[in-house]
Amino acid sequence: MDIKEFAKSISGKEYGYPQLTKEEIETARKNGFIIVYGCSDDLMEFRGVIDDEGGCFDGGKVFFNRDEVYQGYNKEKYSNWINAIWCGEEKDADGKEITWTYETEIPHETFMIYEDVEPYCRGIVFSIDDVK
Repeated sequence: MDIKEFAKSISGKEYGYPQLTKEEIETARKNGFIIVYGCSDDLMEFRGVIDDEGGCFDGGKVFFNRDEVYQGYNKEKYSNWINAIWCGEEKDADGKEITWTYETEIPHETFMIYEDVEPYCRGIVFSIDDVK
């Protein structure tokens, strides 16, 4: 499965917990993908090859490496980042504001999560091969 096809397969879900099925997470792992999406108003979830989370209350950068998310020690080991944007200016195809969006230099595909039919998160999927 290629990354574009995978992102499309998980797009359109309703916000909830757990957000992804065990099968979707296993498919991501087997294909070398990392899935990133928002949870609540303060977390960036990583699923797939990395299974972790980073704090990003009100937005901000979360740093990580090929194994884990930065949790306050040896920051120099974490050369990758994703910037979480909380209630920014991003809109969906219908012009509705998306609560969580992300910026990163890592090549990626996007997918949507909704909450009560409103856009909640434009998540990203990328390959572990593109992580430093």
